[in-house]
Amino acid sequence: MSCEPEQFKTVNGEEMEVSTLVGMNVFDIAYRFSQDTPESLTGTNNERWVVYYKDINVTLETNKSTNTVQKAKKGKKPKSSTWAN
Repeated sequence: MSCEPEQFKTVNGEEMEVSTLVGMNVFDIAYRFSQDTPESLTGTNNERWVVYYKDINVTLETNKSTNTVQKAKKGKKPKSSTWAN
């Protein structure tokens, strides 16, 4: 297991840490860092949206009522079920 922070490359070529996305508005991330259409993943329900952006290879878990990113991970990481924690 690596201790290095996970990084992704924005569509503009900038390297950023995935953890910096937590707390941001998911739509701001899409506008500023991606040019891809978001893909909803397993784990999405009435309270959260689990979304994957292929071009930056990042999965975000957001609070649907605030659109705020709660968790961010590199790669495509769906939850095991819609109601999984």
